[in-house]
Amino acid sequence: MEAGIGSPTEVRIYRADVVGSMLRPAWLIEARQQFRAGAMGPEAYKEIEDRAVAEAISVQEHAGVDVVTDGEMRRDIFFDLFANGMSGFSRAVGHTVRFRGKRPQDAMEVQVPFAVTDKIRPRSSPALKEFLAARDRTERPLKVTLPSPMLIGGFWSPEHSGAVYPDPFALFAESGEVVRGWVRERFDAGCRYVQIDAPEFNEVYADARVRAEYESRGIDPARFKAEGAELLNYVAGAFRPPGTRLGLHVCKGNGTQSWIAEGGYEDICREVFKRADDFDVFHLEFDDERSGSFEPLRHLPDDKVAVLGLVSTKWQTVEEPDLLRHRIQQAAAFHPRRQLALATQCGFASASETAEQRKITPEIQAAKLRRVADVAHSVWN
Repeated sequence: MEAGIGSPTEVRIYRADVVGSMLRPAWLIEARQQFRAGAMGPEAYKEIEDRAVAEAISVQEHAGVDVVTDGEMRRDIFFDLFANGMSGFSRAVGHTVRFRGKRPQDAMEVQVPFAVTDKIRPRSSPALKEFLAARDRTERPLKVTLPSPMLIGGFWSPEHSGAVYPDPFALFAESGEVVRGWVRERFDAGCRYVQIDAPEFNEVYADARVRAEYESRGIDPARFKAEGAELLNYVAGAFRPPGTRLGLHVCKGNGTQSWIAEGGYEDICREVFKRADDFDVFHLEFDDERSGSFEPLRHLPDDKVAVLGLVSTKWQTVEEPDLLRHRIQQAAAFHPRRQLALATQCGFASASETAEQRKITPEIQAAKLRRVADVAHSVWN
């Protein structure tokens, strides 16, 4: 298998990569509800979480992908590390996130259930515990995902947060310090692959409607783009041992069969990725026409890895191998083929406070991961 040049040293490219979450089984969701209601003890609940993690890893291993995660089984949603890993959050009705779909009935609105109401401070990080609990359950490389520091903007509002953070960018800066510390903590613990999930960043770059929503909430989109790029680079600049890699995942916000933003990668590739020296791997969503063409990949430096998210986690149809190979070849016209890899476009899970809403079944999830592995290994051998 070909190697690529990463930072800070040469590292192997995982041709069949994954993004993060896996479908959370109904029995885990039920146990979580019982535990939070006081009807299940912590030891019994931990055994159930451990079982869910073991099964998530097993599914990925049997599919043949090159790197695995714990499926984010211990989380409700990918960014809940903010509320669980920082103080300063309270239950409060936040702003409304609007998703659009191909059909009117696929559109939906989600109310943010938390808000920043006090100064944030780091607490014992759940993601570190996730890594330590999962690393001995697999011989495959284990990836840990962390939320982008700017994603905390989803919990800021003038009403709830204005007294402590009248300027939301002061909150973003403090969030950056915490996330940078989390990155270093993972690497110090022996993790070799950390991924920053930054859907909000691409949403603002790609979609004028999203920019208008940010502006209506008192967050300047132009400043968000400029300072956000600097903050991502700052987070990526945390000390890293040799042989480790840092990835950036930028989708467009995914719901059941819906999404937050539309638009291509031209601006973000040109203005951000080109200068993001300390990131090695860029996970990009390309599962349908919403994401535009592969042409913006020409801005990505040749030593960076572009992981093509060609396999959808929203639609039930398993992608045809020949189509995936053809699309990889199309992307290779704009970025070196040796620096490409394949993955799903996003994680498989949605919020699990009540139950999973995805229409992907466990069987389809496994088939899609196998398709990623089979096609990637046939293309790069």
